[in-house]
Amino acid sequence: MSNFNAMSIQKPFKVSTHLKDIIGRDLVTNEFVAIFELVKNSVDAGANLIQIEIDPNANLMRIVDDGKGMGIDDIIGKWLFVAYSAKADDSEDLDYRDKIKLPGGYAGSKGIGRFSCDTLGKKLRLYSKNNDKLQKAFSLSVDWSKFERDSKEEFKDVFVDLNEDDKFPPLKMATTPAGSGTILQIEELRHEWDDENVRRLRSYLAKLIDPFGTTKSVKVVTYLVNSNPHDEKLNGPVGNDIADILREKTSRINVSISKHKIISELIDRGKLIYKISEPNFYPELQRCNISGEVFFLNRSAKSTFRHRMKVTSVEFGSVFLFLNGFRVFPVGEETDDTLGLNRRKQQGTSRYLGTRDILGRIDVQAPQKMFREASSRDAGLIEDANSRALFEAIKQKMIYRLERYVVGVNWKDKVDQGRDTPVGLEGDPAKARILQIVGGLARTKNIEILDFDQNILDLADAREAATEKTLTDLIAIAERDGDSDLLKRIEQTRARIAQLEKAESDARREANRLAYERAQSDARIIQLEKQSRYLAASQNLDAERIQLLLHQVNIYSGHIGSSTTRGLGGAQQILKALSDTDDMQPEEFELLSGALRNSVRTLMDDFSYIRLENNRLQTISRFAPNIKVNLETSHIQGDLIEYLSEYFSVMLADTGRAPKVHFQTKIDSLKSEFSPFDIAVVVDNLIDNARKANALNIWFVAKAPQNKGKLELHVSDDGQGFDLDRIERDCVFDKHYTGTHNGTGLGLFHVAHVLEEMGGSIKFDPKSDITRADFIITIPENTK
Repeated sequence: MSNFNAMSIQKPFKVSTHLKDIIGRDLVTNEFVAIFELVKNSVDAGANLIQIEIDPNANLMRIVDDGKGMGIDDIIGKWLFVAYSAKADDSEDLDYRDKIKLPGGYAGSKGIGRFSCDTLGKKLRLYSKNNDKLQKAFSLSVDWSKFERDSKEEFKDVFVDLNEDDKFPPLKMATTPAGSGTILQIEELRHEWDDENVRRLRSYLAKLIDPFGTTKSVKVVTYLVNSNPHDEKLNGPVGNDIADILREKTSRINVSISKHKIISELIDRGKLIYKISEPNFYPELQRCNISGEVFFLNRSAKSTFRHRMKVTSVEFGSVFLFLNGFRVFPVGEETDDTLGLNRRKQQGTSRYLGTRDILGRIDVQAPQKMFREASSRDAGLIEDANSRALFEAIKQKMIYRLERYVVGVNWKDKVDQGRDTPVGLEGDPAKARILQIVGGLARTKNIEILDFDQNILDLADAREAATEKTLTDLIAIAERDGDSDLLKRIEQTRARIAQLEKAESDARREANRLAYERAQSDARIIQLEKQSRYLAASQNLDAERIQLLLHQVNIYSGHIGSSTTRGLGGAQQILKALSDTDDMQPEEFELLSGALRNSVRTLMDDFSYIRLENNRLQTISRFAPNIKVNLETSHIQGDLIEYLSEYFSVMLADTGRAPKVHFQTKIDSLKSEFSPFDIAVVVDNLIDNARKANALNIWFVAKAPQNKGKLELHVSDDGQGFDLDRIERDCVFDKHYTGTHNGTGLGLFHVAHVLEEMGGSIKFDPKSDITRADFIITIPENTK
């Protein structure tokens, strides 16, 4: 162990050769990203032309640029200085900075992009020449494997070869720089470069460098040696003209954000919709300039894109972000949702735009280190206040504003989504929807309308969206700009809308009157048809049917006669017993009282039976001639729902007496055998009880219960219900129990008795209030 005296010892760090992997192959793992890093270096060198020549047979790749190149001092002092960046310390010359027009920023600034060569190949030969008077070229040879021998070896102990050459090496297809420039010749390639991979590289570079073919200052070209030189998928400039095509086929928004202002312009298929100005309320963004163009991809645009690009728009990407001229990866990739659009769209697919619906490019020109890319080169921007403000501005001022137009105008017209011309915007409905959007902007504080499509004022009949408030806002714009023609058009629109609203109001009032009269007439006609069928059936009775009808009448009248005779006999016995009371002893009175009670009870039973049979007799006399009833058995084989519908609509037609009867059915049909007379007795007694309760309406609703083969009839009325202080609710189905001073206590008893004979039942509706006379009647499919 070393001995230390009172003075400290200063020692430098030692750097392992393993650093090469950390900032090389381990950092940039994607071969396409590696080439992109080297292309960025060429752009930062002021190149106008960057050529990528791939020679699979020779197993090498050349990246050639016509930038300012490097002299011997640059190679030693900058290129061989690990992690040093002339961009980061602002030591680049002013002429170069003016040339590439990136105010304060460069494509790369970490000083490690050169190590992307290691990702591509095992060896590198660098050739470079600047514009000095000697016009000499210098070459540098690097064998990356030397750094991999022993990680304990120090970085500074691995040497590279630096030579002086008279000229650049010969190229196969690329053009040698005439003056200054640099050639990176990467040998012993680590990846296979066949036709498919070259096509993928071009597609990748097109998205990274210029997905919309809008950059004119730097040209990137690829060459695949020994391929067909005329194959544009392998050889030639990288880029496309898809933006120019989309501009005429769909809606788009152009936004520019400067220090103090945000200017937005929305255009739909070549037609200006509006142009507005507003203050820049993002203090984090006031040191940079942002411009963006975002397209909505309707069906026509998606079809055109697929046809021209040979790939779907989804696979191509969505909204790409460029920082100082170069793309920030992976923002805009197919699976990327940096802006959270897809998460938001899940909340409402018909209200929001997702990454599949849009395509765009955002360009940010910012000072060095204002926005920082992650070192992995494929993780986007490092999150901080600046990047959050940037993404929020992109969403609020570009995507959401385009979204409001698309959802409010384009999506309202299904047919228009397939058009690639603005013809759909000429109709009144579309004009009215656009007028709403423009009016909303005019009402928004701090927004100034610079221009808008004044044709939206030429409305014929779509006044529902042209509110007075919207027109008032547009008048304010016209007065501010002193536009008398616009004022005149707005007033004409306002007058036309007033005329149309009055005409519509009159027409609606007349239509309602006619509709009401027609409905009344139709209902009356239906009623008369049913009654006429009833009367017609009444006149078609044959002799045999009359005999059967009289037979059934005789049966019921016989029952009534027997019960009457029995009742009269019981009454005579009661009178006789009462006449013999003069000589009775007190204990005999008690016996007489019991006997009289039994006699009266029997007498009331007889009267109850008489009333029931009389009800049945009345029912037969009312409509037995009109239904196909077996009068020998008093049963019918048929549709119980159809019978109830006819009984309610014909036999119980509105007579002007309360309560009014309403019948609804939620069952189409129920085939069964039943006694129509007993069903009528049940219905009539329930209606009579509702009348006594002062009901104005009574409702019968037929439903299907959970158990098949049955019918549930829900009965309710709007009468006074039960007075629980006077009535025991559970006793209302008992014989002779009544809650009124003049009641017989037979109505609900007969209902329950008849239903029991049929195999059915009646109970209170458990879901109703206990004071209501609401019942559920169950009738089996085949009654007894």
